[in-house]
Amino acid sequence: MNPVPLVRQVMQESVDSISADLDAFEALDALVDKKLGFGGSPVVDANGALVGFLTMKDCLRLQVISHQHNMTGRTVRDMMSSIKITLSPDSDILSAATVFLDCDFLLLPVIERSKLVGCVTRRDLVVAIQKWYNARGHDFKHVKDRQELVDHPTSIARLQALVGISSNAQLASVLGGRHTRE
Repeated sequence: MNPVPLVRQVMQESVDSISADLDAFEALDALVDKKLGFGGSPVVDANGALVGFLTMKDCLRLQVISHQHNMTGRTVRDMMSSIKITLSPDSDILSAATVFLDCDFLLLPVIERSKLVGCVTRRDLVVAIQKWYNARGHDFKHVKDRQELVDHPTSIARLQALVGISSNAQLASVLGGRHTRE
């Protein structure tokens, strides 16, 4: 009827990632310039493989500690958070939402064949699930209305409504295959 959408249908494919070998303060500047509202950026190695996640908390830690200690020469690799949770593009959005319920990240990377192919935010999933639920409810309403009209065809107007919301195959099944719309 209305299958659960997949992560690949709702993920953001153009992902801004940060190199693990980038200077930590350059990475901080990049995050500030991009105004990343989802809490950070995926970190990739020279081959494009995901190796971590640079969170806003990591950036705050760098800023606070840099006032107490000499932090020059640090790279993103030195300060990034490890990430053990990723999503597959072929996971459904309800499974992905369940993963988010058990982690603190606002964004999760989507990995396919060991490569970063996209990201999904909590908001992406909330919007997608709501749209799916609304479409699913709309489908259920049509099925219920159609069945009510089939079970109790009390007037010409109701029969016309049935014809209007039914496909040829559905009409054929109701009419025993004798008549369909042209």
